[in-house]
Amino acid sequence: MDYRLNGARALVAAGAHGIGRATADLLAAEGARVIVADVDADALSAGGDRWHGTIAADLATAAGVDTAVGFVLDAFGGPPSILINNLGVGNAAPFVDIDDERWLASFNVNLMGTVRLCRALVPLMADGPGGVVVNTGSDLAKQPEPAFVDYGSFKAALLYLTKALARQYAPRVRVNAVLPGPIWSRMWTRPGGIVDQLVEQYGTSDRDEAVARFLYDRQMPMGIGEPVDVAHAAVFLASPLARFITGAALDIGGTIRGLI
Repeated sequence: MDYRLNGARALVAAGAHGIGRATADLLAAEGARVIVADVDADALSAGGDRWHGTIAADLATAAGVDTAVGFVLDAFGGPPSILINNLGVGNAAPFVDIDDERWLASFNVNLMGTVRLCRALVPLMADGPGGVVVNTGSDLAKQPEPAFVDYGSFKAALLYLTKALARQYAPRVRVNAVLPGPIWSRMWTRPGGIVDQLVEQYGTSDRDEAVARFLYDRQMPMGIGEPVDVAHAAVFLASPLARFITGAALDIGGTIRGLI
């Protein structure tokens, strides 16, 4: 598909795996010059030949964001025209077991990484030729679940940030969000990830059974998506085809919710 992105300059934050990697690959396939920033240097090296550049940095820290931003500005000679903020990680836990340390760690990954990147780059994008920001949120921003209270809280805050920045920087910079539901990514499949957490929750040793029970309980007739399903939505929002869309939050949950 032609998303009309040939020659666009794109930064994909947290792009070494899953949704971020699928988005970076699709942007590159559409002719964009893509820089991928991620804490996982080994994964960046493995995929780097498909992208314009890579930078290893911990985007959950102010210093890591500064490193990534400096690299991007030098590599592009200015700000990107597309900023994909894909930071996020969630782990199931009862509310009473989430201590201050975990709240702060979740805050830095799920909200402040995006805040810092936007603060550094969006004003430069607005002062230059303009651009587009796409933030990766979560369906849990609209569908609270007790097991992911820290993750969902900060993804809900990301919706506010998205709309506030969209209003402030229109029409120079469009700012939108995608809200994935369950997607087969490392957040699910890694050791100790959501699949393992479901196995423990349901008291079964069968991973497939645990996932099936989760989908039934959550009333998800579409099942679990793939990273490329989210990538196409993000790239569409980043493209000129979505030139009249800003402040939007696109549900990609594979489920049926209410009107909100």
